[in-house]
Amino acid sequence: MQTSDTSRFAPRWLLGIAAAIVLAACGTVADPAIIREPPTFSIDLRGTVFTSDTGLPRDPITIDSARVDGDTLAAFVTHGGGCANHTYQLVVGAAWMESFPVQVGARIAHNANGDVCKALLRQNLRMSLRPLAEAYRASYKQEHGTVSIQLSGATGALLYKF
Repeated sequence: MQTSDTSRFAPRWLLGIAAAIVLAACGTVADPAIIREPPTFSIDLRGTVFTSDTGLPRDPITIDSARVDGDTLAAFVTHGGGCANHTYQLVVGAAWMESFPVQVGARIAHNANGDVCKALLRQNLRMSLRPLAEAYRASYKQEHGTVSIQLSGATGALLYKF
């Protein structure tokens, strides 16, 4: 008995269509455990603030490197997260430490906004130091100066000359 070509390939053809339907149906089911598109995050720099530092965010952050670049503090930081936007703010102490050069304490306030995800995030932050220069000018009545910034978590002091 001779079989036709179409009857011989029918089971494979039907199997292929069935597999395509199953795969298409699985792709439409929303699975909250799978992130289909990676989230995008913005760096929110809140500017430089002079304060006694009470009540500002203190979520964990590691300063891998920091340097002064003109009127900018450039800091490469790492921290956990991955599920929410994070905000950063340069916080400078309200009191000058009299020495030569004058010193001031500072830290980067990090607000993770409740982000408990475990991804290791790396950010390159650039924060203006101009408010620090203006505060120095107002306090010391001098146009130019040098301030030694004691940035919490950074290795060594950062000299800011303006």
